[in-house]
Amino acid sequence: MTRRFRRRFKILIMLVIAGILVYMIHSWYLDDDPPPEENYVTTRKTLEPTLTVVIQDFDPFHNNMYNTVNYIASNFTSVKVLIITKTLPYPPMKLPKLPNVKLVVLHTDVKSILNDSRPEYHIDSNFVLFLPDGAILDDYFMNKFKHFVLKHNYMKYEAYAIPMRWTTLKCHGIVFSVKTWTLEIGGKLLTNKCGYVSGEHGVLLRTKHLYELSNPFLTPTFMSIYIQLSLIYFKVVILDDLYLLPASNVKPDAQTIWQQKQTHSQKLKALYSDLGIKLVLHENKREEWYGCHKESFRCFDTVYNDMPEFLYTGRWTPPCCLKNLRETAKHVFAILDKCKVRYWLEGGSLLGAARIGDIIPWDYDIDIGIYQEDIFKCDQLRKVVKEGFIDDEGYSWEKAIEGDFYRVQFSDTNHLHVDIFPFYPKNGIMTKNTWFKSHRQDTEFPERYLKPLSKIKFAGLSVSAPNHVRDFLEYKFGKGVIESPKYPNTEIAG
Repeated sequence: MTRRFRRRFKILIMLVIAGILVYMIHSWYLDDDPPPEENYVTTRKTLEPTLTVVIQDFDPFHNNMYNTVNYIASNFTSVKVLIITKTLPYPPMKLPKLPNVKLVVLHTDVKSILNDSRPEYHIDSNFVLFLPDGAILDDYFMNKFKHFVLKHNYMKYEAYAIPMRWTTLKCHGIVFSVKTWTLEIGGKLLTNKCGYVSGEHGVLLRTKHLYELSNPFLTPTFMSIYIQLSLIYFKVVILDDLYLLPASNVKPDAQTIWQQKQTHSQKLKALYSDLGIKLVLHENKREEWYGCHKESFRCFDTVYNDMPEFLYTGRWTPPCCLKNLRETAKHVFAILDKCKVRYWLEGGSLLGAARIGDIIPWDYDIDIGIYQEDIFKCDQLRKVVKEGFIDDEGYSWEKAIEGDFYRVQFSDTNHLHVDIFPFYPKNGIMTKNTWFKSHRQDTEFPERYLKPLSKIKFAGLSVSAPNHVRDFLEYKFGKGVIESPKYPNTEIAG
């Protein structure tokens, strides 16, 4: 091999290596999501991060919106400021007439076009910052923001809480169980990653992550965002080197603070309704209930084919309904025990007692059987045979329109209920006058299961049940029924 050939060969190898390097740099430069290594090549988007500021929590009567919006939009013309409101603000709210300021009214009138009510149509930046009313940005923030984006470009599964200056934020856990309609706000976490952050702050998200939320424009803004982030397994990091400033040092008076708390409470209640949250559990064991009660309707409509509507949405019985069912059952059991009426748990209620000592999580009523001849022992049963009535504790007793049995409802308005089925013995077999063909467990059975009656734990009580519970349930439902939970319609996935 001549010296000239060797030199040309080395040049060719160097050109190939250089080409590969140029290709790799070019590919990383255009890629929206760089590789997760610390020493990654910066992308075009991170060289010029763009920002949209969203403000949607403000008091219509006492707010600092003009100063807040005017300061941000005037000083940072490349930042778009969106003011999002459910309805047109009233009293009319003054906003600066600047090209980078936009008011978006979610519920517009018929003269409006679609774009007017869709915030996402006005977000063309790669980052979104949700701010509380009265929080502003300065040059220090914008410089630090750009530096932060360069340093943390690979922001996967994270959002960032930015505190108001001199504010200490607290980190909490948060779990939203959609199936059980329950939100848990837990204690302080051991790491700097949170589920929920308390204290005055803003939240920074990549725009593409914003679109992974079901509805980021619900209020109260931050609770809404944290609940929805928890469903897509995002964590929140509190930043300690980036902060917001107050637009004004004027503090609201006591009356204004009280009004704002009332407004926040109303918005929170509406948010829980929108997201289907019936119970909020706090870290101090405090419970907040947002579901049905004696003066309201129950949480679901008429049940068809033994399948309540919530099962079709992948949810179980709302916790308020289960709570109210337990209260109704406790009331009925106490009356029957006092009257010495022979009763026992029936059907799915007995199945729930055998499995978990409680109501099956997707059941919507409680079934019990009684000896028909014992009706005369109880004033309430004798009375309901003739006509319906409401007892002294507000429970509604009536004869069921579906057949020869009785129903005790939580109230005359809320129809969560206990069904009481009168049975009578016939040649050693317990039978009754009304049967439901859609309920495969609704069948006659030997009276020996009731002689004697036994006790079983159910809904926090010790209640009457057939003897040999497993044999009784397998006689009605089939072998292995206790260990094999199934929905009424097995084609519906849980």
